[in-house]
Amino acid sequence: MKLSSLVIKSGLFILLGLTMVLLQLNGHWTETLLQFDRAALEQGQWWRLFSAHLLHTNRWHLLMNLAALAVIFLMHVPHYNIHRLVYLLVSGCGLIGLAIWFWSPEISYYVGLSGWLHALLVWGACQDIQRQWSSGWLILAGVAAKIGWEQWQGASQQLITLIDADVATDAHLYGMITGIALYLVSLSIQYVRQNRHTAR
Repeated sequence: MKLSSLVIKSGLFILLGLTMVLLQLNGHWTETLLQFDRAALEQGQWWRLFSAHLLHTNRWHLLMNLAALAVIFLMHVPHYNIHRLVYLLVSGCGLIGLAIWFWSPEISYYVGLSGWLHALLVWGACQDIQRQWSSGWLILAGVAAKIGWEQWQGASQQLITLIDADVATDAHLYGMITGIALYLVSLSIQYVRQNRHTAR
């Protein structure tokens, strides 16, 4: 991998992390303006479907997601490029926000990157599988087991206490589904491009 490519990829992840830190430091006004707020969304404030993922309930919530972001990046760095990262971030956050809106009406407020992190991890696992790396199946099995447990038993009380909020386990489920969906879209685009190239 070229050093310049790695620097650019790292820079995008660092920029995302710094954005979340700055939003956390700005406190209450960012939460009021950017969090997933069902009543505000009903008034047409659709940017909240995207921006809510960049906010966190407290510093522990933020630190956990920053750590997870770094680990996922290191695991799957060969799979990323600038266009893919932007595609995954914008599409992933939007789709998870819409899923919460339509399928989890009991969630009135939501913040956090964990749903998108599940999507990013699953997308990367699918890329591993495409390259015939056994790690992909192990990651998918682990994510599926975790989400199945959460849907059955809910999040642990320790985690709820740590982040000072209920854990939106549905967002994790939607993240897994979104990761698979985004991978299939990428695969379809790749297939169409290859066929066009072959036809020429």
